[in-house]
Amino acid sequence: MRRCFYFFILVFAAGAVAAGGAFAGGAGSGIKEYKQNISTREYEKRYNAVYGKFTEQMAQQGNPADFVLDDGKDLFKKVDGSAGKSCASCHGENGEKLKGVAATYPKYDPSIKGINTVALQINRCRKDNMGAPELKYESHDQLALELYVKSLSNGVPIKVSIDGPARPFYKAGEAYYYKRQGQLNMSCAICHVKYAGHMIRANLLSNNRHHADHWPGYRLKWGKTGSLQKRFKGCNKKVRAKPLPFQCETYRDLELYLTYQANGLPVEVPGFRM
Repeated sequence: MRRCFYFFILVFAAGAVAAGGAFAGGAGSGIKEYKQNISTREYEKRYNAVYGKFTEQMAQQGNPADFVLDDGKDLFKKVDGSAGKSCASCHGENGEKLKGVAATYPKYDPSIKGINTVALQINRCRKDNMGAPELKYESHDQLALELYVKSLSNGVPIKVSIDGPARPFYKAGEAYYYKRQGQLNMSCAICHVKYAGHMIRANLLSNNRHHADHWPGYRLKWGKTGSLQKRFKGCNKKVRAKPLPFQCETYRDLELYLTYQANGLPVEVPGFRM
């Protein structure tokens, strides 16, 4: 425990010294990327050494998020709104037409001149095609629908594009990832690239390869199902920075950046995490 504490102080001190330096972030600031500290295989070995197969065994016994997934399937078929439609009206009784689609999100959408996410698209469909009210982000019904839609792509390799008009938004997400912020003057990259695989207090710092392939998922710390952007908010709070609104442009750009790191990995929802 003492070693973990000293490591935390070391990282904090390094951040304070480097404030405003080459890793300050910001679009066009010439980000100097850290070298990934640990391979995915080595991280998984360390994870098992620290936590054992605890989460894997619990997930095999039953992931609580499976109940949310079931609710999502029901909502997918539920008629709602002035148009008298359900999601299934356009996408097939069990979402057959959506198989593999979520593996290509987030993506650039010219109609919004920015990055579109699965969560954002669901609300756009509800409003524009169903005449139904948008769902509050991170509410039970919103997460349930997002989880069900993403589950239709389970096993499909993630393949998001950062070419063409998507490139500036990817770079903006990268800049935010490397931006030092908050009272602790930390960036996402300090934990998940430079010091991935090390302990910080009682937690093992993950690398960024697997950050986007398993959300929404159930997290033991929360005691409920949540999204990747909920994790963004949690990390903002940990470094004592101000969390941003769900599905704001910055978080969508960051989601694009992290999902691109997971390209080639299969979609696996719902996840189960510590």
